[in-house]
Amino acid sequence: MAPNSDTGQRSMTTQSAVGDLPVTLQPAMAQLELMRTRALSAVELFEETWARFERLNPLFNMVVTADREVGLQAARDADAVRPEHRGSLHGLPMTIKDAWEVAGFTATCGIEALAGHQPTADAEAVAALRAAGANIYGKSNVPTGAGDHQSYNSLYGRTNNPWDPTRTPGGSSGGAAAAVATGVSSLEFGSDIGGSIRCPSHFCGVYGHKPSYGLVPMQGHIPPPPGGLHTIELGVAGPIARSAMDLALALEVLAGPASLEKKAWSLTLPPARHARLKDFRVAVWADDTGFATDAASLAAIQNFATDLEKAGVVVSRTARPAIDLAASHAIYITTLFSVFSSSMPPDALEQFTAAAKGLRARDMSYPARIARAIRLSHIEFARLTEARERLYRVWAEFFRDTDVLLCPVMPTVAFPHDTTGDQLGHIAQYHRVTRVDGKDHPYLDGLQWPGVATVANLPSTVLPIGRTEEGLPIGVQAIGPYLEDKTSVGFAALVEAELYGYTPPPGI
Repeated sequence: MAPNSDTGQRSMTTQSAVGDLPVTLQPAMAQLELMRTRALSAVELFEETWARFERLNPLFNMVVTADREVGLQAARDADAVRPEHRGSLHGLPMTIKDAWEVAGFTATCGIEALAGHQPTADAEAVAALRAAGANIYGKSNVPTGAGDHQSYNSLYGRTNNPWDPTRTPGGSSGGAAAAVATGVSSLEFGSDIGGSIRCPSHFCGVYGHKPSYGLVPMQGHIPPPPGGLHTIELGVAGPIARSAMDLALALEVLAGPASLEKKAWSLTLPPARHARLKDFRVAVWADDTGFATDAASLAAIQNFATDLEKAGVVVSRTARPAIDLAASHAIYITTLFSVFSSSMPPDALEQFTAAAKGLRARDMSYPARIARAIRLSHIEFARLTEARERLYRVWAEFFRDTDVLLCPVMPTVAFPHDTTGDQLGHIAQYHRVTRVDGKDHPYLDGLQWPGVATVANLPSTVLPIGRTEEGLPIGVQAIGPYLEDKTSVGFAALVEAELYGYTPPPGI
């Protein structure tokens, strides 16, 4: 890269203070410190990031729209701001998941009908990131309607996993996690209702945080369609990063009341329960009962538990919340697809109903369950809400004696691309399977482990804990108590400091 024409300073190929990583692969906090101490300018960091984008994006198709001039001008403006007026993300180059409205960029959520949708205002949480100084220069890829554990659509095509391009980076924040893993974005902002932050973080070997429900404003997210104002039940928004400390930094910016509540409401998250790793009380749920999970993931979680014990952590492999996994999943699936149906046009509802035609009334296949869910009556939904209220209290009781619960993120590590089926949304997924240790399972079983936390509104932090024999990353969920997001994020940060953390994909 040529010397920067704006500053006349040398190109920043400086190696990281964090090991020997190049500056673009350092944690966001390390990049911010370099800019704070003037060892690096915002323009230099952006130019390095843009060069990486130009080199890697053609290989993986992570970022679907980007504007060099927008990013460069924002970096120049950042360098001109006096230190005392700088925000906590000042000068940090970011891409944003294309489910979010960002002024100056199209917001499509991978939907052809929204190809020309260019909002004039940021989503509320995006505005908070920008106010903290983030340099937003592009949008990252998603599946159509943010409704898949892969990231591809007819507008922008398919995103590939930087660890193995023949495999998916996950979804729906797949472009986001891949961009973070490759240093094309210093930090990302995703959303999660079915594992959409957690699945890609696991598949791409980075950190991701699904917050407690209601912690981060959702206005400006698609779905619902542009202009929709209601908050979707179960849906949350959160960060993806190369360090757990970056998650904590982003959460401080993102968490807070929505605009209408700001007059009277404020938010103060309790601190992490413990400041030392060895003081955490950890439960591990990694066995071959309940939900399908590949042996490599289960072994990695058990090895992680052993490493925690060696570090002095009290670990229980038998402690469990007093819930029925199958019943919890049923509540989740019914709630999830009842919520989805609220923004479906009548013809889409008919297609979901038709997909279950001929199945028995009590059939428990996904086509049947989803067809019932989208036609749920108000009374039935009220009963479902009561069932969830009972789940909340069972989990609260469990977390009296446990600080975090470790469990799998998905049935497998990143799997080969499978874009078969041209039917509407999830109907195409009815015909796919996930191969788990040689046995086929319904593709939509990918919702099982993410739903454990989602149905109960709990925070869940994904952290990398190892790799398979083939070299694919493995992550784990650290589920924490409701509104104690700093506990699960803090646990991940202590693990990162004492045991292991982010590793770049090969060749990146």
